[in-house]
Amino acid sequence: MITLADTPADAAFRSELRAWLEHNLPEGWLAGRRDVPHDERQRYDFYRRWQRRLFDGGWLAPEWPREHGGRGASAREQTIYTEELARVDAPRILDNVGLGIVGPSLIGVGTAAQQRQFLPGILSGDEMWSLGFSEPNAGSDLAALRCKAERDGDSWVITGQKVWSSRAHLAKWCLLLARTDAQAPKHKGLSCLLVPLPSVGVTIVPTRQLTGESEFCELFIDACRIPAENILGPENGGWSVIQTALGHERGTLWATEFKIRLEKGARAVAAMYARLRRGGRVDPRQLDRLRGRVAQAWIEATAFAAQTLRTLPLLEHATVAPPEAALQKLFGSEIEQRIEELALDLQGPFGQLYRDPDRMLDATDWQERYLYGRSVTISSGTSEIMRNLLAQRALGLPRS
Repeated sequence: MITLADTPADAAFRSELRAWLEHNLPEGWLAGRRDVPHDERQRYDFYRRWQRRLFDGGWLAPEWPREHGGRGASAREQTIYTEELARVDAPRILDNVGLGIVGPSLIGVGTAAQQRQFLPGILSGDEMWSLGFSEPNAGSDLAALRCKAERDGDSWVITGQKVWSSRAHLAKWCLLLARTDAQAPKHKGLSCLLVPLPSVGVTIVPTRQLTGESEFCELFIDACRIPAENILGPENGGWSVIQTALGHERGTLWATEFKIRLEKGARAVAAMYARLRRGGRVDPRQLDRLRGRVAQAWIEATAFAAQTLRTLPLLEHATVAPPEAALQKLFGSEIEQRIEELALDLQGPFGQLYRDPDRMLDATDWQERYLYGRSVTISSGTSEIMRNLLAQRALGLPRS
């Protein structure tokens, strides 16, 4: 793992967190008993309990300001936080959308009343959030969305369709982007709305994924009425709110997550290569042909980690995410997919097995990771959009 040397303050932060984890991880976790339920509802209850334990211990959202329940952590402390959770392979939290996107948006542009209403539920895990951004004809070109919200007295009336809304069937709220001024240029007439789920006029249809799970949903919205005060940020100013939120997700959130995942993934494929090379059911000639890709995975993961440590300070005080945020999301997602493809190639024909622990060659569920990993170059902006953004904002090239 590539990291910076700790200052005395960093070391104290790391030591405090490490001690807390040792005393608060689920029973048997450090001994290797990772009893995460398979049933969806039970699994999410398990994640909620872990999120609540982090919250009660003051370790849930270290980057949030202290006055809103965080620790006011620096970018360096955020990296340490991610490293220590990865070191013990801590359980995931329930609601990354709430903590990583909605919460920071509420802190940045929400009213005091909205912050009081929503932030405690996000931190405790009592109120999960979903996103209502993409539409069937407005994914990469998000500003082309057609979901509309019209003002009717003290209400907004929403009509339209959304797709790829993560865990909307379990969420209590949705941060939804809708067109509130049909006459304005497409980027100028959008607003962010806070929509309760389930809600009259909203039909939620889970979408079955390659993995067999149904994490994403479609929303069919027919004259859903919400209070007028359920608008986040200025009316018709939703585009800037969303860009700030996505910039945070692509930058700090994705960068720190990818740093750890890529380093762990590169180590895991190297260990699998060495184990299979010592003897097994894979043709040694096949392994010889893949040796260069194993080394390349290690090189790319290490280079990404170094770039992450360089980038995080640029994001720490930025009000608008710099182009480096797109850089981290773009290359982190593509490197992760290459590592997952390599892991299956190393297993040869056995890489086609899925959820067959008696015959699979590696304890890591590479098949699950590979199938789910198809989405990482799409979510938070496709690789094509990230390349356009970098070309225009970082290199000053003309629009394509």
